[in-house]
Amino acid sequence: MYLRAVGKAIESVSRAKTGSIDLVQLRDVLEAIASRGESQPLFDVALGLLTQCKNVIEEQAYEIALLRRQLFGRRSEKISPEQRSLFESLLAFAAAQAAALTQGDAQSQEPTPDAKEKKPRTPQKRRPLTPTQTLELPVPADLRPCPKCGAERCTIGHERSLLIEYTPPKLEVLEMLREKLACKPCEGEVVIAPASPEKVIERAAPGPAILAALAVHKHVDGLPLHRSQRIFARSGLDLPVQTLNRWEEYGHELARPVIDLIRAGVLGSDTINLDDTGLRVRDATSEHGAWRGHIWVFVGRTYDPGGDLAQTLEQVFYLYAPTWHAKYPEEFLKDYTGALQGDAYRGYDRIAGTEKAEVKNLLAGCLMHARRPFARAFQLGDPLAALFVEQIGALYRIEAQAKKEKLLAHDRLALRTTQGLPILERLRSRAADLAPLPLSKPMQEGVRYIENQWEKLRVPYAIDGRLEVDNGCAERRLRRLAAGRRAWFFAGAESGAKRIASMLSLVSSAEAAGVDPGRYLTDVFRKIAGDWRQRRPEDLLPHRWKTLDPAQP
Repeated sequence: MYLRAVGKAIESVSRAKTGSIDLVQLRDVLEAIASRGESQPLFDVALGLLTQCKNVIEEQAYEIALLRRQLFGRRSEKISPEQRSLFESLLAFAAAQAAALTQGDAQSQEPTPDAKEKKPRTPQKRRPLTPTQTLELPVPADLRPCPKCGAERCTIGHERSLLIEYTPPKLEVLEMLREKLACKPCEGEVVIAPASPEKVIERAAPGPAILAALAVHKHVDGLPLHRSQRIFARSGLDLPVQTLNRWEEYGHELARPVIDLIRAGVLGSDTINLDDTGLRVRDATSEHGAWRGHIWVFVGRTYDPGGDLAQTLEQVFYLYAPTWHAKYPEEFLKDYTGALQGDAYRGYDRIAGTEKAEVKNLLAGCLMHARRPFARAFQLGDPLAALFVEQIGALYRIEAQAKKEKLLAHDRLALRTTQGLPILERLRSRAADLAPLPLSKPMQEGVRYIENQWEKLRVPYAIDGRLEVDNGCAERRLRRLAAGRRAWFFAGAESGAKRIASMLSLVSSAEAAGVDPGRYLTDVFRKIAGDWRQRRPEDLLPHRWKTLDPAQP
């Protein structure tokens, strides 16, 4: 009988997450138990209530801490110097656990921060400045004669110093006068000089450089069009935002052939890293005036046949989708047969798996996502997280070693298998031990992530050494969109969202190839307006353009 009463009481507290506790019902239940003089049921009810309240308080405290960190804290997940002493004390707490986990393979052992020698910090050197102009300042005429003998002093050298100056951008309105010739005896036979190569659009004023500047302002620097308008106005050209918007559309249409080639290049690559983020799209018919669309990023990597990872070719394509449904990346990748790498989004399981025999695509996981909840738990002071943070740090030190030694893909796979995989397996074993225990919310998330994503996490360690251990390259490509989103808030329409995705593909692929997006786009717009569209459009791909541009180092 009292079990029913206990259940009702605890159920009333469970509703505290979404509403208020029914105190009247709770009082009636407690009075009924007390009137029978039964101490054990009363104790069970009190314990159940306290446990449930404690869980609610811990979850809310965790959510508050996350919100405070998002508003006022550091976004980086690196351990700050202020936390290092706490980290070392937590490691001491976890030493007994680590000792049990780190027995066996001596090669996979990583010293704790206490055992490491602290390297002295060296001040960061400033990059050398290359003069763009040399100005010689002569000695004034009245100081040139020698004060003792009066003879003219000769030059023995120069006292060198550097001065950094800023020249504001300059806009020019060029008047093109095309000469017209006619034959007077024939009273006709008129010929007109050919149009300027700077005229990229018929019956429109913008040149290639200003179209490139608009694209760089918005998609590289994250500036909305009204800020570009102010920049141009300070340089003497006051244009309406509507005009700049049309010019932006012109640039997008000109670049479409190159964007299509980038899309084909990504789909023809050896591996693809993918991720997504939200984008508000303005819609007058929507209840809130806008609705949430999504931008998917696909980072295609083509590897050197000999395994030299430094020769990896990277191209980036962005895809707009109206919803978060998996059918959009699935449709994009329907003919792709390479390896994929992403986070724990369940939609990926429709198009890839952890065994090549099961599906046409191999799917790898992300160690960075596995670390994230443990880093949050550590920042909240959970001692159980210290071991995971330190051991995942050891995995990244192995990656740094492989990069420093410039290992080939198969050598990096061997290093990961012998040194990294045992650490990863011990972390999985530790997560399995913690799974049945009452844990803080971030620890629960981390343990669940390792258990659910285990097969994907081990792919870079046991199957393919070309893949990175995390999906950071795709996440980093979304940062530019996130930064711009904070400035221009939303896309004006679905067509604008698609245009944002297309132009991001162009500038991100340019940066991946190591070229300046401004110079690159200026030259691309100029050449596409000529006859390059029919001649050699593939030479306008960023990595091809880089080899053909004489100004590139």
